[in-house]
Amino acid sequence: MKVVAIVPCYKSSNIAALVVKDIIKYVDYVICIDDNCPDKTGKKIEKNILSDKLIVLYHDKNKGVGGATKTGIKYALKINASIIIKIDSDGQMDPSYIPQLLDPIINKSSQFSKGNRFRNVDVLISMPKIRLIGNIALSFITKLSTGYWELFDPTNGFIAINTKILNIIQYEKSDDRYFFESDLLFRCGLSDIIISEVPIPAVYKNEKSGLNPLLEFFRYIFLHQIIFIKRIIYQYFLLDFNPGSLSILFGFITGLFTIIAGLKSILYYSNLGIQSPLGMQILFLASSIICVQLILSFLYYDSTQRPLKRQLKFLSENNLKKT
Repeated sequence: MKVVAIVPCYKSSNIAALVVKDIIKYVDYVICIDDNCPDKTGKKIEKNILSDKLIVLYHDKNKGVGGATKTGIKYALKINASIIIKIDSDGQMDPSYIPQLLDPIINKSSQFSKGNRFRNVDVLISMPKIRLIGNIALSFITKLSTGYWELFDPTNGFIAINTKILNIIQYEKSDDRYFFESDLLFRCGLSDIIISEVPIPAVYKNEKSGLNPLLEFFRYIFLHQIIFIKRIIYQYFLLDFNPGSLSILFGFITGLFTIIAGLKSILYYSNLGIQSPLGMQILFLASSIICVQLILSFLYYDSTQRPLKRQLKFLSENNLKKT
């Protein structure tokens, strides 16, 4: 079993070499991708580390963390990697947790594993408050858009993947920038890939982040909306039709009726200069309540039955392999 670590490198020249030195202890190869870094991080790693396990690749232009990771994955597949680990070069992920990250895949209890920073109260206390609030909010949005309600730190970039699933999930189509991890989860969800989480610490240092929160915020929201719509269409109408499908379908229809009927009533009766009749007000209130109930019913189904269905499918496939 060949384990290969992929390390996207951008503006982390002060610490990247130290991180890679630690990673080499736990894997067969480390592939560093210098994503056209202005600090020449790749060159500094090569200068400070002399090892047959080290491979440094260079991008002629910046492709983003997702683009760099995909370059690393393609190279890792060429050298017949069995498990691929993705870990950032900024020192915020402790390489000593790599064995724990590998365990679920080696033990065949999951096909994909990832770090979770929110399992330890001490980690939560030490995390910058703005970052903590942002991560919690983003985690909820990602749960909704990807369907992985059982994961609490879905945006964490410390991941390990069984290479057998890479062709199934079509990783090449995933986002090239910071949305890469969320997009990857969305694609895993469409194939009901089992993902396990490993408690890890988070280390916050003074490394510069290439992410501009203001620029990325609206892009994140837009992309989450896109993958949410795609997921609903695939999981609830094209690949399956279930009670959740009925809930979201009738919830959407009821919501649309409520908005249109409410607006028409307001415009019509305001032009007449009179208040909307009590009957219209009761109809609007009733349809609003029905819409909310249907949406809540969908969320309940999505957060309980989808994870259960993934587990049952995984167990069934494993039992078939054993027989």
